[in-house]
Amino acid sequence: MNVRTITTLLTGTASLALSAPVVAQSTAGEIGQPNQATLTAPETARVGQTEATPDAQDIVVTGSRIRSSNFEAPTPVLAVGSELIDQRGTTNIANVLNEIPAFTGTLTPASTNLNSRQNGVNVVDLRGLGTNRNLVLLNGRRGTPFDEFENIDLNAVPTLAIERVEVVTGGASAAYGSDAVSGVVNLIFDEKFNGVKTNVQYGLAQAGDAQDFRVSAAFGTKFGGDRGHFMIAGDYDDNKGIPAGSARAFQRRSAGLVANPANVDDTDGKPEFLIRQNSVLFLASPNGITLPGAGPTSNLEFFPGGVVQPRVLGDNIGGSLMTGGSGSRLADSVALYVPTERISVLAAAHYDVTEGVTAFGEASYARSKSRGALITPFTLGDVTIQPDNPYLPASVAALNTPFSLFRTFEEIPPIASVSVSKNMRFVGGLKGEFGRNWSWEVSGQYGQTDFSNDQTNNLLPGKLLLAADAVFDPSRNQIVCRANLGGANGAPGCEPLNMFGAGSPSQAALAYIVGTGTSDTRVKQTVFAGNIGGELFQGWAGPILATVGIEHRRESLDRQVNAPNANGEFLIVNAQPLTGKFNVTEGFGEVAVPILDGAQKLDFNAAARYTHYSTVGNVVTWKTGLTFNPIQALRLRGTISRDIRAPSIGETFVTSVLLFDNVSNPFVPGSGTQLVRTPTSGNVHLREERALTKTAGAVVSIGRFKTSVDWFDINLKGAIGTLNSQSIVDRCFAGDEAICSAITFNPDKSIYEIRNQNLNLGTFKVQGLDFETRYSLPLGNGTLDLGVVASYLIHKLIAPSGAAPIDVAGEVGGGSGFGLPDFKATGSINYESDSWGAFAQLRYIGSGVYDATYGPEQLAASENHIGAVAYVDMSVKYKFGRSSGGNTELYAGVDNLLNRQPPVVPLDFIANSSTNAAIYDVVGRKYYVGVRAKF
Repeated sequence: MNVRTITTLLTGTASLALSAPVVAQSTAGEIGQPNQATLTAPETARVGQTEATPDAQDIVVTGSRIRSSNFEAPTPVLAVGSELIDQRGTTNIANVLNEIPAFTGTLTPASTNLNSRQNGVNVVDLRGLGTNRNLVLLNGRRGTPFDEFENIDLNAVPTLAIERVEVVTGGASAAYGSDAVSGVVNLIFDEKFNGVKTNVQYGLAQAGDAQDFRVSAAFGTKFGGDRGHFMIAGDYDDNKGIPAGSARAFQRRSAGLVANPANVDDTDGKPEFLIRQNSVLFLASPNGITLPGAGPTSNLEFFPGGVVQPRVLGDNIGGSLMTGGSGSRLADSVALYVPTERISVLAAAHYDVTEGVTAFGEASYARSKSRGALITPFTLGDVTIQPDNPYLPASVAALNTPFSLFRTFEEIPPIASVSVSKNMRFVGGLKGEFGRNWSWEVSGQYGQTDFSNDQTNNLLPGKLLLAADAVFDPSRNQIVCRANLGGANGAPGCEPLNMFGAGSPSQAALAYIVGTGTSDTRVKQTVFAGNIGGELFQGWAGPILATVGIEHRRESLDRQVNAPNANGEFLIVNAQPLTGKFNVTEGFGEVAVPILDGAQKLDFNAAARYTHYSTVGNVVTWKTGLTFNPIQALRLRGTISRDIRAPSIGETFVTSVLLFDNVSNPFVPGSGTQLVRTPTSGNVHLREERALTKTAGAVVSIGRFKTSVDWFDINLKGAIGTLNSQSIVDRCFAGDEAICSAITFNPDKSIYEIRNQNLNLGTFKVQGLDFETRYSLPLGNGTLDLGVVASYLIHKLIAPSGAAPIDVAGEVGGGSGFGLPDFKATGSINYESDSWGAFAQLRYIGSGVYDATYGPEQLAASENHIGAVAYVDMSVKYKFGRSSGGNTELYAGVDNLLNRQPPVVPLDFIANSSTNAAIYDVVGRKYYVGVRAKF
């Protein structure tokens, strides 16, 4: 978990942002006035300061809808202050959040290098339960998704506009609605800032790449005789990324999961798999090959100039990879960190129309563009070479035997995913106060995202078959495509393709066999909401508080694609048209009841939400919790809640998403694993996912020492997913004829594709502990802040296909797609004085296993063990210009100071990435320098 510049109110009802670089799970009033939830601006709050700021007032913190200075909710909340964003030198708020141990980098520019449609986005994933199972709010209201799966891209948020981020680390559906299964991430804007602040920063990796240039500015002012306030902020960030994996030595070593030829069966004491470097693709080479087997054309490799030789085979053959030998290295050309350019602008204003009524509004626009290389075009035996092919070496043509050719087209730039996202969002409303401690708010918002995604240089297999089937045409005395022989025009524009030898194809032929797949998606979201809350009456131990409200939301999505996509003509992706919409009407209420007040305090909190979805019907969610102070220095808290996630437009209405999976084919003994197509469709009969979430925690506060521990347990049922591809094949092989209809076999009984459909069949159970400790003390003419934040994953039982659950806590490979390190921690030290400051943090990722399902018969214990990794980050700053009324800082920092390389965690795929970029740093040591100013 990342150490942050903040304090969170242990109860989550309010937070006090500190100069200490700590993510805190604390209690309202732990620092500041005892037992009073006050929010102080980060630049005025300091450790040890006991006064509330002059404008202290009742606020709402994300853990609850209750607005009061004396209510403390039982839900744990983390808060990340703007100081930590500065200390980390980050150019995107998602980078800071992904360093918190409770998060994992599932969809980031580093981890989406093989993601064909979400390439280069920055989406947060709390608890590793999936990016669409945590709800992202912007100033307390839903963000607008960029895709059909409800994902919110944080590239759209200008970092300089953010005052703090609050993270509910438990279920919050009763308070905020669908998707809040693992929690809520609320980005809160700095709506009270007055003046001008600017930031210019440049970063560069030690390897000379990953250049990152950022310029940002914000302006805030009061107007109308201090009755109103206006703020506008903008960010421009251009990150050049790492366009190819070959830029890093750990990838050039090309680690892969390969077959162990010494293995006989599951009882011989020899592992089925090995992890070996110098792993190359067995199934193809840049020259073109035939596979080993019977017949005169087996195990050949073709070289330029008509040369053909027996192919040099490596070791450990049995799947898609082998160790050494002649084969392709597809991951070398895949983007390691997707280059992304973004610009975002946000404006917010409020105005006191009367003494008790305030009008408010927000408007934002963002545009981000990314381009990442996905994979080199390939053909794995789809092309059949006829003996009369004029490009075929004479010695092979004389065999008079047709054969299948396997080849990668490295003459063509890799298939690239080019994404452009344009997001605009408008919010307007009124809020006010009346009576005794009552407040109300009504608002409306409209958001729209236009998301275009192109796959350039995408292979067209149909055209490849036409172009590769070359023949000599005596009537024209030239080589032509067979479909055009004798003056026919069966393949207009077809250029004959020389498949034999790297560099042999003509540019005209290469241009003929590739194209660009395009898709344009528009997402629209409209939300109307209103709430009212305050003190119902005075109870025996204090005021009884309540909040009630209603919301109505409409979302729609329309995707248009070009004809080759719609017709399934491309090698990968083949995005399909999609139209879908839903609406939801909700009513919610929350109540806070003090039970004891005095030397001991006991408070009860409960919330409920009734929801009607146009897709899944009626749903009820609820939450209840307690906080108890047996002594002044100790606070105990606990919650239990029913949380849900309604199916997204994509899960419900999508006609087909083309995926790939590795499966073992029992119909062809000894064939090893095979990469197959697994197109997946939506399901209009899906129901909502349901989770029972429990939290329990304790907070100790003694002087300058603060510590907390929270236990969490999330039990999710009816998770939307698909049947496991291997399970479908195995059940078919066992005689389940009904499920065999999902499989399309080739004539040789190899598998062409496995069709699947979304179903409510999965279960997830996550259980763990969050820790946080911090301490501050005066030192010299400044303050020293120390902090440690950690998360321990006790269990993560997953059964996405409805089979027996597997505990993937501690799994750091990509086998399950849901594994996480079982222990992550961040320790920090920060010193701040009037003239300078220094910050250092240690990010620790505990040891784990490559695959939680593997025993010694699958992978040797020494190779299934992945060691712990620690990263050190540092930054320093020097302050000047205060004598002239300004506040300017010159700063510099280093990420991954020790240049720690990622461990070997190879991806089991034809492009064998050597590590898991969702967990480990792939950039290496990176320097940055900048200047920020505030006037």
